[in-house]
Amino acid sequence: MYKFVRAVSLFYIYVFNRVKVTGKENVPSDGALIICANHHSVFDILLLLTVFKRRIVFMAKQELFKIPVMRFFLKRLNAIPVDREGTAISSVRGALKALRSGEQLGIFPEGTRYNNGDGSDARGGVAMFSYKCKAPILPIRLVYKRNVNIFNRYEIRIGKPVQPSELGVEKGSSEEYTAAGERMREGVYGL
Repeated sequence: MYKFVRAVSLFYIYVFNRVKVTGKENVPSDGALIICANHHSVFDILLLLTVFKRRIVFMAKQELFKIPVMRFFLKRLNAIPVDREGTAISSVRGALKALRSGEQLGIFPEGTRYNNGDGSDARGGVAMFSYKCKAPILPIRLVYKRNVNIFNRYEIRIGKPVQPSELGVEKGSSEEYTAAGERMREGVYGL
């Protein structure tokens, strides 16, 4: 199912839109990876699918799983439901399991969409996952230049991977995770 959704995404995006990708050489070819991107819309997932050949396990808000069509696709993509208001242990365990299995974890660390490009406070989950699994974080900025018709322009800016040792997390405290998450947010918006 993942390959099918990716193929449809590639077709739609490259036939009906213009996409510019910079920094594709920064994408590791194997191993655990945390894909950390800003968030405009559900369409962000399709954009990321066009760049990454390996499967991405996305973290998605649990409300999306209540919409039948979304639930159908999210379950087949092995997406992890996230309770943004609480700390669901099952979400954390699912993310850690994916990373420890060498998979790519797609996460929008601000926890919601921002269309004006400035974002809000990032959460510390991305830093916690990196620290606990020793997985690098790949910062990505998605830039939308939409038109009123179907032919839109998108830019995908991929930064250099950030290694866990570069996060400044020494004890694994929530304060360290939050500070590192904020630095990652600034890094994404700085691309």
